[in-house]
Amino acid sequence: MPKYALLISPRAEAAYFHQAAEVAFAELSGAVDVAPEVLSHGDMRFLVVDVAEGALPGLLRLSFAQGAFAIEGDAMLPVAQTPGFHLHPDFVWGEKYRGKTNETLTQLLINLALQQVDRPAEELTLLDPMSGRGTTCLWAMRYGMRSVGIEQDKQAPVDIQRGLKKWTKLHRQKHKLSEGWVQKVNKRGAGKYLEFAAEGVSARFITGDTVAARDLLQRKRFDVIATDVPYGVQHQGRGQRSALEVLCEAAPGWAESLAPGGAMAIAFNSYQPKRVALLEAFSGLGLEEVPVAVAHRMSESILRDVLLLRRG
Repeated sequence: MPKYALLISPRAEAAYFHQAAEVAFAELSGAVDVAPEVLSHGDMRFLVVDVAEGALPGLLRLSFAQGAFAIEGDAMLPVAQTPGFHLHPDFVWGEKYRGKTNETLTQLLINLALQQVDRPAEELTLLDPMSGRGTTCLWAMRYGMRSVGIEQDKQAPVDIQRGLKKWTKLHRQKHKLSEGWVQKVNKRGAGKYLEFAAEGVSARFITGDTVAARDLLQRKRFDVIATDVPYGVQHQGRGQRSALEVLCEAAPGWAESLAPGGAMAIAFNSYQPKRVALLEAFSGLGLEEVPVAVAHRMSESILRDVLLLRRG
């Protein structure tokens, strides 16, 4: 079996800070059957695995991977393989705004969940029940997945549409934008959606409270749920609610929205809410925890971690 070295990208170093190699190791370990080796050349770090060349496009979809190199004796030769994503990267990386979830972390969440699901990404559907400006849903489109996001901020679809119009024009991307309602028309805007379709896949962005997910989703189920819990800030809704309070209310609806054999990946600040409290919110809902070691420190007050759950 040939050996290949995957280069840990600067983006991953910036996203995972001092734990970049550890997070990359955990992500790669979930994708291959053999333990990877860590290799350094100056400031560059690699993870080395024994795999067939045909596995490389999938491995290049890992959030840390910048490129692949074939190891032949003392030489490392670049391999002409690509991850085969849909859409231009600008659809995910192009928009910059305060509070945007790190794009590399978002990709990690999707990958960790996909590793628990036994079917190709192109056959799957994804839900982000706290979707913000749609980074997770747009990543899902790049993977070939149909996606749905729920976000209570009524300004979100306006911002999303502005960005989509910009990038579709710049990259001459054939597409369709449409609007509608999943519920009765109302002044609050709950249930209104914006839908973006391109290259045979689509993302629907629904305005509403994540606690009402089952109604907003019309009882549909999804193979992957991936989301990022706000870090230490109030999640606006019916009055002021902490992130944990929202999760406790929303957890039953999220669990019901996960299809059999599906997986859920939730990024959170392990200082608040604590992992044990997050697990408690999902206890008794038919999900099992999958251990994953991807915690990394963002600041003195934020130790970002991921809770990975699976429905059998």
